[in-house]
Amino acid sequence: MQGVGTGRLLASRYALRQRRATLGAIEVWAATDSTLGREVSVTVLPVSDSHAEPLLEAARSTASVNDHRLVRVLDVGSRGEIAWVVEESLSESTSVADLLTQGPLPPEEGRRIAGEVASALDVAARAGLHHLHLTPHAVRRTKAGLVKIAGLATAAAVEGTPVPDHAEAERIDALGTIALLYAAMTTRWPMRTPVPGLEAAPRVGGSVAPPSEIAVAVPADLDDLCRDAFTRSAAPRTPEELARRLGPWSHTLVRHVAPRPGLAAPTEQIPRVRGGGVGGPVAGATGAAAPGAMGAPAAGAAAAAAGAAAGAAGTPGAGEAATVRPPRPPRPTAHKPSHREQRAHDKAAQAAEARREIAARRRDPGFLDVPEALESSTGPLEAPTPLVATPIESEGRYAKVVIGVVAAVLIVAVVFAATSLRGAVKEMEQAVSPTHTPTATPGRTSSPTSDRTTSSPTGTSSPTTSGITFTGVRALDPQGDGKENDGGARRAADGDPSTFWQSEGYKSPTYQSQKNGVGLAFRLPTDASPSQVSVTLGDAPQDAEVYVSKTRSIDSGTKIGEFSDATGDQQVDVPEDARADARYVIVWVTKAMEQEDGRYRAIIAEVAAS
Repeated sequence: MQGVGTGRLLASRYALRQRRATLGAIEVWAATDSTLGREVSVTVLPVSDSHAEPLLEAARSTASVNDHRLVRVLDVGSRGEIAWVVEESLSESTSVADLLTQGPLPPEEGRRIAGEVASALDVAARAGLHHLHLTPHAVRRTKAGLVKIAGLATAAAVEGTPVPDHAEAERIDALGTIALLYAAMTTRWPMRTPVPGLEAAPRVGGSVAPPSEIAVAVPADLDDLCRDAFTRSAAPRTPEELARRLGPWSHTLVRHVAPRPGLAAPTEQIPRVRGGGVGGPVAGATGAAAPGAMGAPAAGAAAAAAGAAAGAAGTPGAGEAATVRPPRPPRPTAHKPSHREQRAHDKAAQAAEARREIAARRRDPGFLDVPEALESSTGPLEAPTPLVATPIESEGRYAKVVIGVVAAVLIVAVVFAATSLRGAVKEMEQAVSPTHTPTATPGRTSSPTSDRTTSSPTGTSSPTTSGITFTGVRALDPQGDGKENDGGARRAADGDPSTFWQSEGYKSPTYQSQKNGVGLAFRLPTDASPSQVSVTLGDAPQDAEVYVSKTRSIDSGTKIGEFSDATGDQQVDVPEDARADARYVIVWVTKAMEQEDGRYRAIIAEVAAS
């Protein structure tokens, strides 16, 4: 591409290092973000190219979806005759297609990867975005086992694939995820549109052979899922439905020996499917490289360029070209599993049964929520009743000795557990029950990111109020990941203004426009009727609102006050008609304060009610 080469600096920030792939006028480069000193992947193309505007628009839409399994779009822009999309680098990851060159993955690892993909696509679908070109080249796994999906919306933009209605798009993505699961367990691709690097799945009687007929130790539920998808046409129609059917799955990388490749059907018996599909014209692009051969991240728009060049256009059910019908293959010969294979199958069946029991238990309304239970505790727990060994009807020579040893061990364990539990409950009570202590000399914090803060962020001392003692405090981040430095929340209710709670760091005071605010919820005693709330903020201007609510949410609360560009001490009165139903006091910061490191954080030093 004219004007693009090694050393070129885009947007005065991204230094191009090495070209990884080309697709017509589209180029994928490994680059360095000179501002943050990190590796990135940059896709560049001429502004005049017909794919430029759809690609940039798709990348902007993808950047608004916050899910760690989707390749992050970091920057989108154009200048002069060049347009670009910058994404996170996945140079330390490997595509599923490359993993399958070493043989099939363990079935439970296939379940995990497919489950993570389905969950991420469900998040994207709720934002109105779809992949439509899901293949093993578009899904990558890091060394730590994290799953990354490249090309959300951007692959379809590069291919010029028209986006169907929402229901049909969800069906395509769900079926593509099941095809990914099938390939992970068998190294074969079940869809008619071929994918480079993978053999076509054998067909029996015109239908795709179930994975259990070409691989060993395939769990029954996964085999039924693939049968429903490719034989019975009864597959889940949305990624959300598919995720429920796959779950629960392991949250860590599954590392056990996969079935031997020799147990699959012989290669010469598998018909090769020829013909185009939407990836036909792209696969012949000059200099295009398959994602597995690039040795580069090929993430996001990079997968749209390089991954599509390798046949990432294997869109399930969309634009399939006519194929030459191959001769009917011989029926695969039945394989009698060995003793080791039978043991592996039995172990997989036991694991599946355990997962079903766990899932049923979690659906039970009486399932214990441990954090909520601990937060609601009001006093030390009683010591558990000592366990008594069941008498043995017929004692042997050493029965009495064994029983004595076991009883002694049980008694020691019970005493140790009771002591530890009492100490833990006492520490928890001290953490959630604020005690009023003399205020320290205020000063500006020198380490805004540290949890062990010893200096106050305020310019004034906290007001001393008496009366109501909060029974608990939790951080609120309903529009984010649900967590916002929860460990420091209790510092805002300990009566000491020299300690404070602060949120995570953001690039703008309005949280990059990704959320309306963050804050803290202080639980009141059941018999409390607060008439006034005192709030101590930081020493830099913040916008905040104060609510009283029946629940830990501002949606069901009553706003009793708000501050604009406020610092230090603030007081608001609680209306009489809102006092009786007040169970929580919520301080909601809508504009954070800037700190010395250039990041913006919400800071609450002290909250009290009387």
